[in-house]
Parts: sequence; C-alpha cells; structure tokens
Amino acid sequence: MELSTFELLVKPIAPRNGDLTIKAVARRVVQGYFLTISNLESVDLTFNLDFFISIPDSADANRSLRDNAVLIYDIAGNNNFIPLIEIVTDRQFSGSFVLPAGQTASVELLPNATLFTNADPMFEVRGYVSLTLPALFNFETFRFEPQRKMPVQVLLNPEIRGTFLPNGYPQDLGGDFDQINYSLAIASGKALNEIKPEKGFPIWFELFNPDVLNDLRTKLEFRLQNASPLAKAQALAELSAKASTTSSNAQNFGELITNLTIPG
Repeated sequence: MELSTFELLVKPIAPRNGDLTIKAVARRVVQGYFLTISNLESVDLTFNLDFFISIPDSADANRSLRDNAVLIYDIAGNNNFIPLIEIVTDRQFSGSFVLPAGQTASVELLPNATLFTNADPMFEVRGYVSLTLPALFNFETFRFEPQRKMPVQVLLNPEIRGTFLPNGYPQDLGGDFDQINYSLAIASGKALNEIKPEKGFPIWFELFNPDVLNDLRTKLEFRLQNASPLAKAQALAELSAKASTTSSNAQNFGELITNLTIPG
C-alpha cells in the first residue's frame, strides 16, 4: 500500500547569501521520517518499506538517499540498522524488517550523521513511502510463498521529526536546539489498515535472461537477510542443483551468484 510522503533535510532554514542579518538566524534543520507500526496479527510478519524519491534535475548527491541516509528500527530495546538497498538507481530504495506478533516498532529513515558536521549542508530529499508484505522464500518447496492467505491488519502512524541546530554547529554549541514533530497524512485516510500479501512464485531458471537477473538478485537478498547461515548455504546449493544446464542459462546463473550479496 502507498503509505505517505516523506522529506529528509539537513540544510539552513533560509538561503545564506552573505546577508549577516539572515545568516545570524538561518539555523540548520535536521529532519527525518518516523513510522510507528503495530502488528495486530498472532504471527510474526516480515514487511518491506520502499522509498521512492523525486528524481533531481541533474546528478546531485544532495538529492539522493545513496550514502546519505540510514534505516533503523527498534521495538523495545536497542536500535537495529536495516540495509537500505538501492533497487532503481536514484529512484527506489528499500529495506525489510521482521515485526513479531502483537508488537509495535518505530522505523526511522534518518539523514546520515556525517551530514551534520558539513559546514554548509544542502541535503534535501523528498518522495513517498510504500509498505508491502512480501512473499518469502521457502527452502523446502523452493519457491517464494505468501506469508498469509488473507490481508493482515496493522496500525500505522507516520511522522516527521526534526531538530534545529545553531548556524555554526558543530563548532557553535550554544543557542537554541528546538524540535519539530508533526504527523503525516496516511494515503488510506486511517490508522488501521490491511496489507495484502504478495503472491507467491516459483524460481524457473529455464526462463532466466539478463534482463531479470538484477530483479531476482534483489529479491533474494531481501528474502535471505533474516535466514540462518546454514539456510543461506542450503539455498545456494539448491539454486545450483536446480539451475538449467544449458550454456546460456549457466552463464546467467553464474552472473547471478557472482552478484548476489548474501547478508551476513
């Protein structure tokens, strides 16, 4: 489901064009996206968050999430970092996490801390967020299978939270450190939502071609990142055993394994 918009910022609140009057009050704002999500089901569920960003007019590192943002979640303990994977170049970034039955988590997309110490930061990214319930890889049936037969219920509350830092931060640690916090409109118009499970699908190596390798690699990385080391090894062994032996397919399969980064 399409969830909400988002906006990440690390930049002055007003242009600093040399006017000392403006420069004196042009504090910098650090702003992140926060999602509170509750799993109302009686089973653990794996969710995907996709962040679709507005494509900049030109190649500008300050308008991309690449190397500029981190994805974090916590339930009732320490923060856990979620790999933020670039699905479509400078367009779609995704991460997945497991939410136990009946639990509530805070999932946060935040600017990278290295941006805070930039003397003149101009980081600004906006877009929209999609929440899905992906099919998971079943090592016994060797296919991706839906997590549930019916839609699952969740409670959602997306927010923007930010902090105003002094203009000369980090050298200047004086002045006000104000904060902002406001809820975002949910696309469905309500906090209680149903997420439809992604349909299952088999892996057919006979159908492989170079155009689909990147998509499959990304899906495998997502589905295997929460598996045990033994399960990951078994998955690669089964992939090798079930691959077609045709020369063209063997080449494509080899490229898949070479490019596949199995999460540790």
